[in-house]
Order: sequence, then structure tokens, then C-alpha cells
Amino acid sequence: MPANPTPRLATSLLPLLLTACAATPPSQQPPPATADPKPSTTPSPSAPVAPSPPPKATAPVPQPEPRCAWSQVRGIATLLSLGSAMANAELATWEFVPGGDVLFHPAPDGSQPGDEFKALLERPLNGPCPRARLYLVAPLPGH
Repeated sequence: MPANPTPRLATSLLPLLLTACAATPPSQQPPPATADPKPSTTPSPSAPVAPSPPPKATAPVPQPEPRCAWSQVRGIATLLSLGSAMANAELATWEFVPGGDVLFHPAPDGSQPGDEFKALLERPLNGPCPRARLYLVAPLPGH
């Protein structure tokens, strides 16, 4: 019975195939399927190793924005001056008592310097919060 020529043929064609692969540029098409029913299980030391895929970049996990805590103080806001051409014309200057805070907040229509309003002042207690917020509730009687 004659010896099986397949291993000898594969061994003699392997250097020829490796030389041909190195001489041709890589193609975008997948390599053709081989007709060998039993592929060799021992890797050849001269066979090129396929590069591993690059690690995937992970998107940074968004951090929740810190929530602001506010203190609320009820008091009286006195209109000191209406907006000027030098500052934002929509904002008026207010003094809030208790505390003597000077704030910039829009004035209601028809307001004049000296008018007083019941007001609520919210001051930030923590973190990178916006500045204090003034809420005008109602004008005081007699103004």
C-alpha cells in the first residue's frame, strides 16, 4: 500500500506559500478555504501571528452634578436703584434685610427706588452653586 502523499506535499508547499504571502500586499478579502481536511495542530515558528485587536476605548462615566442645598430666609427687599447703562439695564440693585445683602434682580414694572417688598432670599450652602436667588413676594403696604 503506497504512503499518503498529503503530508509530504503540504510540507513542501508551505515555504512556497509563505514566500508568496510575504511578497503580496494584504487584501481586503478573506483568504480562501483550504482543502486540507486535517489542519496541522502544531504552529509553524515562521508563520505570521495575527495582531490582537486594539483595546476598545471606553467612554468616561458621567459623574452626577452635585446638587445644591439652599438656606431660605424671609425678609424685606428694598429697591436701591434701577438698571443703568453701565450695568445690565434689566437688573435693579436691591438690599435684603436681614443680612444687608446687596443683590441684582429685575424690578417689577412701575417700581421706584425706595420701594419695599416682602421677599425670600435663598443662599447656597454647599458646592459650586449659582449665586443667591431673590424672590419678590408682594409689595409692602404704603409703598
